[in-house]
Amino acid sequence: MYKVMIVDDEPVIKKGLQCFIDWSILECEVVCEASNGLEAVELLGYYDVDIVVTDIRMPGMDGLALSDYVHQHFPQTKVIILTAFADFSYAQTAIQYEVVDFVVKTNPTEQIPRAIEKATLLLEKEREQKQKVRQLESKINDNLSEISEKFLREAVYGLISDEAGLFSRSSELGLQLEDYFAIYMEVKDIPGPHGSAGSPANDHHRFLASIRQFLALAFGEHPSYIMAMEKNTLLALVSMTGGNTAVSTQALLTISNEILAMAENFRQYHVNIGISLRHRDISTLSTAYLEAREALQGSFYNDNYVAVYIPHTNQALTPAAPPHHAAEQIAGHLQQGDSESAIRQLDQLLENYRSIKEPIENVKVACLLISSYCFRLLSTSQPFAPEMEESQSAVYKQIQESKSIQLLADILGRLILSCSRAVARSDRQPNYIVIECQKYIREHYNQNLSLQIIADHIHINSSYLSRLYKKVTGESIIDVINKYRIDMAKKLLRNPASKVFEVAEAVGIETPAYFTHVFSKYTGMSPKEYKLNYSQTELG
Repeated sequence: MYKVMIVDDEPVIKKGLQCFIDWSILECEVVCEASNGLEAVELLGYYDVDIVVTDIRMPGMDGLALSDYVHQHFPQTKVIILTAFADFSYAQTAIQYEVVDFVVKTNPTEQIPRAIEKATLLLEKEREQKQKVRQLESKINDNLSEISEKFLREAVYGLISDEAGLFSRSSELGLQLEDYFAIYMEVKDIPGPHGSAGSPANDHHRFLASIRQFLALAFGEHPSYIMAMEKNTLLALVSMTGGNTAVSTQALLTISNEILAMAENFRQYHVNIGISLRHRDISTLSTAYLEAREALQGSFYNDNYVAVYIPHTNQALTPAAPPHHAAEQIAGHLQQGDSESAIRQLDQLLENYRSIKEPIENVKVACLLISSYCFRLLSTSQPFAPEMEESQSAVYKQIQESKSIQLLADILGRLILSCSRAVARSDRQPNYIVIECQKYIREHYNQNLSLQIIADHIHINSSYLSRLYKKVTGESIIDVINKYRIDMAKKLLRNPASKVFEVAEAVGIETPAYFTHVFSKYTGMSPKEYKLNYSQTELG
């Protein structure tokens, strides 16, 4: 259905156009109306309008000025002008605004359908042409993506040994691989109650596709390449220029933990992640891949963890020293409420490092990994942690700036104790979160307000907040915000001196047209109708 806006300063014309033309036969629906060009401009910002049917002479902004505005700001929208015989002198001006047709007001019901058919035909042709262009672009991009992925896979497996060829081919394909990390991910089904896979194969493939899409969004401005490898595995290559290795590792750990949290929401998969060292260029791509795979070794019987590759040293650590094992054990102690054992596990690991004089960068990476386990434990047990004194990014920064192993021990010791207190109070959080959310809405309903703003205030993930609030109250947060605003608006509208635009601003909705839309949705009448009904009730 094509969406139509009617613009005319004569109410009888607007109503006549809506009532005496069978819009459904024309595959159209009238979605909004305006009394002049200024109102139409405002509504164009809220409605996705395909066709504007407008009078040529109106106060404020006439039909030609509106046509000019639509031509400049909404070139895909078609304009049909209602005119009187004397207005044909404006035709030459209207042509430059690509007005579709002129319809004489004296007989609009016969001519408008023909004009609408002309407009919809143009819209259909434009959409078909755009679709063809999009399909062509998509095909070109898909082909280029396939070629690039094939080249990268061959380089990863070491099938291209010529270094000059690597650089030349990489440049031809426009690949950006400088200061990059390899991130290797394995996705495993959780066995069902009878030993079968926990999800159908197509669900599994959708989940892998979701991870690829999530990674593309998570890496944002950083150039990245994501490809399917062996069965159930993905490899991401992401360039992290402009920061040191510790900062980049911190960012990748944060993204990895978000992937693990996403996997847990599905409850059907284990995701294990290995992260390589930082590599300067494509010549060491195969090495980066092997490092990421090695970081993942030993994860086959562990649930959902992130491992960072640590170079081998001449002196071997004791069996209890591998950082991901220690991190798992520390998280396990915290889940059981045993912070003392978690501290002892940390001290044992750091003492091992101290005794063999492990390179400080390796120690810091291990500490980043342990801290990521602690924060991940918080996000999975209860994402809102009132006891946490420092944010994840602040702790990561302290670790990377530490000058001694003792400072690292102090930082992680504080984190473990703080995490232990937060986990211990998790049972009381859901109701507290809902109460805080409602309180914030009551105090800030007249300001810019959204789910994300509320979530940021409470320091909680917005998706989790939305699901929790709906589960506890049965309502969405957006509905609650709107209902509270409309309740406040009703009180203000009962004042005979109140004006609709003033009331809209007073309840946090800046645009009168949008305020009218929201008010009508929740009350079944416009603000003006509500004022009139209330005043008549008072007089009665």
